[in-house]
Amino acid sequence: MKLIVLLLGLAVGFGGGVWYGVRHPDQAKKIAEEEERRVLEKQKELLAKLKTKLDQLASSRTVGPVKGVGSGFLSGTPGAAQKDPEVDQLKAESDSQMAEIERIMKKK
Repeated sequence: MKLIVLLLGLAVGFGGGVWYGVRHPDQAKKIAEEEERRVLEKQKELLAKLKTKLDQLASSRTVGPVKGVGSGFLSGTPGAAQKDPEVDQLKAESDSQMAEIERIMKKK
């Protein structure tokens, strides 16, 4: 019974949205543009947070210690720090996504 009511509500909501979009195309376009702008802004915020976390991770994490003279457990000197290539790749991808969002927002 609940499923039938939910499906009926979904059908009425969808049908009402389509009807409103057909009857008022200018207002529907404005609503769609505003919704898209909000989504892009939220995506931009999330990418900025992701980039901050990736920068923190890249500065604090290493692939592993490099074995060498005096780099053992008891010697007290850590191995040389190496960058993690996966973190660098994720940073590059987030930069390209951020540039794409900026391009889309400028176009509108």
